[in-house]
Amino acid sequence: MSRLGIEHQNGLIYEGRDHPGYLTVPTPIVSQCALIESSADLETLPRGMAGADSFRWLFREDSFDPVSRVRRGRVFQHFSGGNREWVYVDAHPFLPSDLARSSVDGRLRKEMTVFIHCTELVSRQERGEGLQLAIGHAGAYSLWRILQTEQTVSQDVLVTLRAESAYGVLPALDVTKIPEDGQQAVTEAYERVMNVAYRDSPTSIVDQCRNLCAVLSARWLYQLTGDAKLLHGDLGGAISAIKNHFGERGHRLVRASLETVNLLHPRGKDNERERYSLRAVWNADAELALHATGFVIREIGWGK
Repeated sequence: MSRLGIEHQNGLIYEGRDHPGYLTVPTPIVSQCALIESSADLETLPRGMAGADSFRWLFREDSFDPVSRVRRGRVFQHFSGGNREWVYVDAHPFLPSDLARSSVDGRLRKEMTVFIHCTELVSRQERGEGLQLAIGHAGAYSLWRILQTEQTVSQDVLVTLRAESAYGVLPALDVTKIPEDGQQAVTEAYERVMNVAYRDSPTSIVDQCRNLCAVLSARWLYQLTGDAKLLHGDLGGAISAIKNHFGERGHRLVRASLETVNLLHPRGKDNERERYSLRAVWNADAELALHATGFVIREIGWGK
C-alpha cells in the first residue's frame, strides 16, 4: 500500500508504504489531476488544495520526454474522510523548526493531507486507458491521453501519458507570409481550432479544421490568382480550384489533405451518417483532421 502526504506548513512531500513518514528528496513535481470522461468534466477541474478540492486526485511526475511528449508518473486518490491528519515523520535535516521539535529518534508529528494509490483509476474500464487526464488547476492545466496503466509491486498506479496539444501538430502561423487582407480571417480560424483541439468533441474539432482549411485554401488561391470569388466558396470548391490552377499532378498532397478533412465533416451530421451509412467521428478521426490541417499550413508555406 503506497501513500503520499503533503505537509501543510511547508508544502513538503512525504511518502511511505503504510504511512507517509519519509521525506521525499528531491521534492517531486506533484499536481492535482482529473479524469476527463466527457467535455463537461473540464468545467469542474480542481482549483487548489482548499476545501473539497483537497479530495481530488494527484499526479506525481517521474519522467518526461519533450521530444516524444510522453510523461510517466503515479496517480493517487485521497485516503481518508478528512483533509488533514497527523502523521509521525522524519524531521527535515535542514529545517531548524523540525530539529527543535523532534524527539530523540528524530521524528515528530506533522499535519498533512494523505493520499493513497489510485484504485479508482484501476477499477475503470480498461483501467482508464484511452481516456484523457487533465493535470493542473482550472486556471492552468494540460491535457494528456492515458496510453497505459500498470501497478507496481508496491501497488503504485503508474501511468504513461501522451500530450494532447495542437502545439507541435499545428505549426505556428507565420503571419508575414499571409496576405494582409486575409490575416485576420486566417488567424481567427486558426485560434478556433486551437481552442477546441483535444478539448471539445471530435465533431467540433473536425468542423473547425474544415473551416480553417477552407479559409487557408481560399486566401492562398486568392494570393496566387487574384480571383475574389474564391473567398466566398466552400472547401470543395477550393479543392477543385487548386486542381484547375495547378493541374492534375500539382499539389496533390495538399488536395488529398483538404479532401480528407472535407470527407470527415459529414460524419458529424446525423442525417448524413444515416444517408451514407457512415460511422460517427472518433477521437482518432479528429486527430487525423488536425494533422491534415497542419500539413496544409506547412505545405503552402504559412507555418513557422
